Amino acid sequence: MKKSLVRQHEAAFAILRTSLSHLNLPMDLVDELIERHIPVAFEKGELALCEGNTDGMLACILSGYVNVCCSLGDGNRTVVRMAGPGEVIGYPDYIDEKGHQARLFEAQVVSKCTLALFSREHVAVLLAGLSPDALISVLTYLNTFWSENLRRFTVLLSLPFWDRLMIVMSDLAKRAGVRDSEGIILIPEIGHQELSEMIGCSRPLVTRMIAEMVKSGLLERRKKQYVLLKRWDSNQNNRNSQKSIRRFSSLS
Repeated sequence: MKKSLVRQHEAAFAILRTSLSHLNLPMDLVDELIERHIPVAFEKGELALCEGNTDGMLACILSGYVNVCCSLGDGNRTVVRMAGPGEVIGYPDYIDEKGHQARLFEAQVVSKCTLALFSREHVAVLLAGLSPDALISVLTYLNTFWSENLRRFTVLLSLPFWDRLMIVMSDLAKRAGVRDSEGIILIPEIGHQELSEMIGCSRPLVTRMIAEMVKSGLLERRKKQYVLLKRWDSNQNNRNSQKSIRRFSSLS
């Protein structure tokens, strides 16, 4: 069991290294950052990171899955992203009334997980040692990163709920899916409530769209996991999507 966890953590750090390579950071800087991490385990349902906290910590997911959520103030929330192994969470922030950097989104554990915590202060110290050219490269990449994220959410908001659901589940399949002979199995267990929070609609509407996808041969349920069947990305899938968009347009 311990060896399996070690392999999971090594695989997560390998993904992190690949992501950080786009910043053109020196490898010794990345190695030092990873060596200084603090591993912390969380159980399903726990809040791993709290909105508004000023602890100055970032986290890389070593195992399991975490929902990054934005509270809407009326008891509802939007799931900004279901993040998995190798992904960094906790970096979006705002300046609170005391002038401190505070965490913008909370992170709730979807399945038992381990996070590697990093200090923002330590990251700042490491970055301060870079050359001006290296810092410009970092800023350029981060600008592209945020621009792509902004475009993704802008496009998502302009689409009918059926298309939003298709995009969200396709994204999960790429990041958290395993292919078998019938299609792609989504590893994390995802409920209709979570899906509704990802695309900004009601839970009953998600239930109806999932039922339509199953009926159309696009999707199936295996116990608590979804399988995106081979027809998901086919031309026939696109035709079915257009028909279903019209079917649900009155509800959008």
